[in-house]
Amino acid sequence: MFRLRQQNGMTTVGWLLTVGLIIAVSIPAMKIIPIYLSDVKVHNALKKLEMDLTSQAGIMTAAKIKQGLLHRFELQNMPEITPDEIMVTQTADAFKVRITHQYSERIIKDKYFTFKIDKSVEIPIIIKN
Repeated sequence: MFRLRQQNGMTTVGWLLTVGLIIAVSIPAMKIIPIYLSDVKVHNALKKLEMDLTSQAGIMTAAKIKQGLLHRFELQNMPEITPDEIMVTQTADAFKVRITHQYSERIIKDKYFTFKIDKSVEIPIIIKN
């Protein structure tokens, strides 16, 4: 009597499907990860700005805050954030800093991945005698 051998391993079709799935997931991921990292850089820049300005007393203006943020983004190699996307408003007791930016990355032909950053922080005005 003949015994049937059990199959071991994957077939060619199984390998092709697995490789196709890995490629289908990795191509968009390679486009999205740098955008996510830029979002983290914006978040960290706002938090550092908040810590730096609350720890020092002095004359703060909206223009100085905006220039400081632009300088931070320049050092972090993020020229895509423009001065028009940084809004600094002053209230009676704080500065409100808001950054809005939209990234658009082409995935395949006319399919785009759009990621919108809308981060804000409130920096209290500290007057020391």
